[in-house]
Amino acid sequence: METVYQLKPHELTEDFFKTIIRQFGDKEIKITIEEEPFDETAYLLQHEVNRKLLLAGVKAVKEGRFSHTLTLEQIEAMAK
Repeated sequence: METVYQLKPHELTEDFFKTIIRQFGDKEIKITIEEEPFDETAYLLQHEVNRKLLLAGVKAVKEGRFSHTLTLEQIEAMAK
């Protein structure tokens, strides 16, 4: 049997461990801790300027334009 719990470290409470003990009883279990991979695209999309730049880049590729150069002034204007 495999059970996957996805949680943050602060959620590793005594109640959580009691739940595991109730679920598995005296069976031997294996606990593996794995950090979730960092999603750079999701991180960048949450910031307005980055989101605009990424979406403009995707549009450019779809339209056959493979590079896009912006001046610092253009980037600053997008941030407003």
